[in-house]
Amino acid sequence: MLHIVKTIEALVEASQVISESDQLLLVEQAVYAANPLHNAFPMTKGMSAFVLEADIAARGIANRISPSVTCVDFAGFVDLTAEQPNSITWE
Repeated sequence: MLHIVKTIEALVEASQVISESDQLLLVEQAVYAANPLHNAFPMTKGMSAFVLEADIAARGIANRISPSVTCVDFAGFVDLTAEQPNSITWE
């Protein structure tokens, strides 16, 4: 399953149910969790985590993203949704 997470609060909820075979895509305000210095970053550890490039660029944090999180563009977003049979958006 692809978990599309929009906020840090939603990441807290989603991290409780994400399984090893799931993928995590951070968008909108949740992209801050891809920064290793952010207090929410540990929730992404051990997950197949992705972050939307457009959202990190809009927030000026592209140089702060952990190498353990994969940056994807909108085409990559589409690819992730095609790879997973189901997706859920956490707001």
